[in-house]
Amino acid sequence: MVTDFSWQFSGSHFHGITWEPERFSHVMIMIHGIGEHVGRYGHVADFFQQEGYLVTGIDHFGHGGSDGKRGAAKKLEEIFDYLEGFIQYVQEAYQLPIVLYGHSMGGGILTGLLLHRQPDVLAAIISGPAYIVGSKPNAFLRGVLKVGATLFPQVRVTPGLDIHQISHDQKEVEKFQQDPLRHDKASLRLMDILVSNGAWCLEHADRLTVPSLLIHGNADTFTSVEGSRLFAERAPKKLLTYKEWDGYYHELHNEPGKIEVLQFIAGWLSHFAS
Repeated sequence: MVTDFSWQFSGSHFHGITWEPERFSHVMIMIHGIGEHVGRYGHVADFFQQEGYLVTGIDHFGHGGSDGKRGAAKKLEEIFDYLEGFIQYVQEAYQLPIVLYGHSMGGGILTGLLLHRQPDVLAAIISGPAYIVGSKPNAFLRGVLKVGATLFPQVRVTPGLDIHQISHDQKEVEKFQQDPLRHDKASLRLMDILVSNGAWCLEHADRLTVPSLLIHGNADTFTSVEGSRLFAERAPKKLLTYKEWDGYYHELHNEPGKIEVLQFIAGWLSHFAS
C-alpha cells in the first residue's frame, strides 16, 4: 500500500510517502538528494518491502511537494531538526527498529545528522554522499560561497550538473528529465551547506556511532568518490563498511546493475535484523 501524507514541523508542511507491505519488522526512512523528491525511490521501496521493511520519507524543504521555493533551504541545524523530528514521529508511530537511507545531498546530510545528533537508529545506508561536491572547491571559492550564503541565502543558482550522468540507463535519465517535480535550482545557502557540511563530516568522521554502509560509484561526476574514500579511512572501522562500485555513475540505485546494489545493501542489513 502506497500512501501520500502531509507532515508539519515548526510551521512548515512537508509532503511524504509511505510504502507499507502487509507484514514488516523494520522501518526504512529515505533521505533524498538535491533537485529530486522521495517519490523517485518507489522501486527501492518496493525492493525493501519484500525484505520486511515499511519504507517512508519526506521531501526536503524546497523540494517536491514540501514548502519552500524550489532549491530553497533551511539552515543546516533546522534541517537536522526536521529530520530528527521525523525520525521521532516514525519511532512513535511504529515502535520498530529504524534504518536511515540517504543518497547524494541526502547522504551528506544524513552523515552530518549521525555525527552531530547521534540518533537512536539501527543502522544507516549512505549512498554517493556529498562530502566533496564535483571537483573540490578551493579555499577561495568556499569563502566566496560562505559570504554569499550569509548575505543572500535564498538567491538561487543553477549548479550546472549534467543529468545524463546520473545513470548509464538512458530510460532512467529520460524519466528524470520528464519528472514534473524535478528542478535544477539551489540557493546559495543550500550550496554552502553541501560544501561546509561535507568538509565538516570528513574532519569529524571519528564521531560515527551508528553502524553504517557507505557506497559510491567511482565514475560519479556529481559527488567525488575521493570524499567517501577519505571518510572510510577516518571513520571507526568496526562501524563503517565501505563498498565502491567500479564504473558506476551517481545513482547506484538507478544503474543497470541496481538489483545487485540493492541485494548487497539487503545482505549487509541482514546482520542487524533481529
